Amino acid sequence: MSDGLLTEEEVRSYLKVDSPALGQLVQRGKLTAYKIGGAFVRYRKDEVVALRSGRKFRLPDQIERSWFDRLKDFWSFYSIYILLSAFILLLAVYFLQA
Repeated sequence: MSDGLLTEEEVRSYLKVDSPALGQLVQRGKLTAYKIGGAFVRYRKDEVVALRSGRKFRLPDQIERSWFDRLKDFWSFYSIYILLSAFILLLAVYFLQA
């Protein structure tokens, strides 16, 4: 097997499955297929090896993060919307009381 990406034929021989079974693995989300050049299907070697050994494969960006890290990401993305909403709410309260 080569490094990085594997062809469909390499994956079938490594996992010892036929084409329909490989298609079912992709459909069920057990394996991810990547189209390269629009026609060629490739599979990540790490993911195929993990599937054969029974481990769950996770990309590095899918690693669990703490609630504080998720909160920081949420704030960095939505902070402008939260601040603008609070400002509009304060303006509405100010003008309704006047």
